[in-house]
Amino acid sequence: MKKIVYSFDVFDTSITRIWAKPTDLFWELGDQLRQENLIQMSPESWSHLRMEAERIVRETGPVYEVKLDEIYEYIARSLNWSTAEVERAKQKEIEMELLSLRPVPAIQKRIQSLYQANERVIYISDMYLPEEVIRNFLKENKVWTPGSTLYVSSETRINKGSGELFKYCLAQEAVKRSQLKHVGDNRHADVKVPKKLGIAVEYFTQAHLNRYEQLITQATQFPLKFRSLLAGASRLTRLQSQETTPHKKVIWETTASAIAPMLFGFVYWCLVEAQKRGIQRLYFAARDGQILHKIAQVICQNWGFTIDCRYLYGSRQAWHMPATRGISESEFDWILLQTEVLTQFTSIRSVCDRVHILPEQIQDVLSRYGFPAKKWDVNLQQHERKLLKQIFTEKKVTELIIANAAYYREKAIGYFHQEGIGDGVPFALVDVGWSGKTQSSFSNLLNIAGIYPESGVYGFYFALENRVKPFKDDKLFAYFYDLEEKRSDRYFLCKYRCLFELFMSADHGSTKCYDSHDHKYIPVLRRQKNEEAIAWGLYVLQNAAVEFAKQFTTNLNAQECTTNHLVEATEILSREFVLYPSYQEAKVFGSFLISGDITENSFYELAPIYSLVDWWRLLVSSRHPHVDAWFPASVARANPIMGSVFGVKMVNKIRQIRRKFIKQKVTHATAKVSQPT
Repeated sequence: MKKIVYSFDVFDTSITRIWAKPTDLFWELGDQLRQENLIQMSPESWSHLRMEAERIVRETGPVYEVKLDEIYEYIARSLNWSTAEVERAKQKEIEMELLSLRPVPAIQKRIQSLYQANERVIYISDMYLPEEVIRNFLKENKVWTPGSTLYVSSETRINKGSGELFKYCLAQEAVKRSQLKHVGDNRHADVKVPKKLGIAVEYFTQAHLNRYEQLITQATQFPLKFRSLLAGASRLTRLQSQETTPHKKVIWETTASAIAPMLFGFVYWCLVEAQKRGIQRLYFAARDGQILHKIAQVICQNWGFTIDCRYLYGSRQAWHMPATRGISESEFDWILLQTEVLTQFTSIRSVCDRVHILPEQIQDVLSRYGFPAKKWDVNLQQHERKLLKQIFTEKKVTELIIANAAYYREKAIGYFHQEGIGDGVPFALVDVGWSGKTQSSFSNLLNIAGIYPESGVYGFYFALENRVKPFKDDKLFAYFYDLEEKRSDRYFLCKYRCLFELFMSADHGSTKCYDSHDHKYIPVLRRQKNEEAIAWGLYVLQNAAVEFAKQFTTNLNAQECTTNHLVEATEILSREFVLYPSYQEAKVFGSFLISGDITENSFYELAPIYSLVDWWRLLVSSRHPHVDAWFPASVARANPIMGSVFGVKMVNKIRQIRRKFIKQKVTHATAKVSQPT
């Protein structure tokens, strides 16, 4: 059997950097050299000098391939450095390179497998660093195999790009071209050239920046270090994926590059704001708070925040219901929420469930309004939905609701006491959004219990696209978008709020209420496990988000990270993902099942595939299959012909013409979620 030699490129194949681009490290090097008084110029000027020195030495030297020593000899002449100063600067660069390097897990695993199989492994690199230094890099990152050989252009003075380094390797290894198999990331030097020589090649691109990471590196409004390490952290997280199915690979990679930075930015902002305002404890409200709480724990541990972060079980139903002491328009806002939306499943039983009553308990009232038992579980027609408000204002029904509310109120307050609310520690709530109404009910309960804080309850939200009147002295703050701000792209992005809620999904069902058992208050969950979300890949999303937090907080200091930069990065990434998802992203995330009903009586895909009837209904009456449809993703999932004909821009154009010439009256229903296209 003929001998096979497996060769691997080094940088961005076997190992990669925490920096988005290799040359970004020069900026940090310049900053370090300035702190050590080796240079007086700015990091930007040093970076330019370092790159120019390499270029000039390559172009003016006897051979194109150069050594690090030669580059620094040129710099020494420019800066009039002594031999000792040259050595200090050169060693600092090598030291910083080593600190910035990480193994590429997929290649590391493959190399280890080859070694265990007693296969011959070599490394080939076009690089100015000495062979001994690069070998040490590989050893430190556990990518080197004993007995291997490293071929470096700085030592041989020939490179892969010309093909000569491959020929040299073949001669040294004493193998034919058909016996060498090469893996690398450079399309020309690692693929085209060896392939032309008859060498088997594998184009490895995992360590290349994806479109999200490229967008961040191109955002020159950010400091170079911030944008480079942010994109680099996304790449490092993406490379950690151990997922084997295409579906879960998409979840991990999209989370690493787009979703995790958004979640991280929000959580970091919450911690910064809490610290600024003297808040010592943050309650991350279920269920959106589950992943946010996990990220907060990483940030606190790695960046030294001393804020007590806790997970608090709760929901609209768990807080609205016990806070009810009378039935007014305020209560109807949540009792009858979205019942007028015909695409939203609504039955007599589902609405009764919101206030913890059974249809059997008000059977006589329901019968008077034409709802026999056989109609309690069917989706109501429009004219039937209009009767709901009358039913729930009947004296028997309101008295039953108020009595139930008192029963559940006692247990809710008991749970709050148990979780430390009312112990005098300044605290704030953290939730995704979107109006502050749930916080109002929460504060109302605290007020009833006599534990409402003197300064009011603080609420930190991802976005507030609507604002209810705050309870007493409550204060609401938004990270990404606030209704009180000037309307911007962020406003329209937040219209797809169910997508952001997907990012913050939990592995358990919603909290219905609270109960007591063995002198302990426990949340009563609608379902113990959120099986649909778990099967979809929820843990993959959560693990990727936590891994990103670890990578980012390890490679960047808190002092070098501002909330303003993170919120702007969130806008860049969310705009790309929300409005321009790839087909695979649309298919995977669009298939996530959501429920617009607080009792979760029905589920539907976030981005359904539109039928011809759906397209027609959209053009004629501006109606989507459901009010929370992620329309750009539905377009991406559509048949290519339908997607091009009925794309977002085309639909908007047709609808503008329709409004202009047909003069259709458009009623703005504030209770509905306005669906942009």
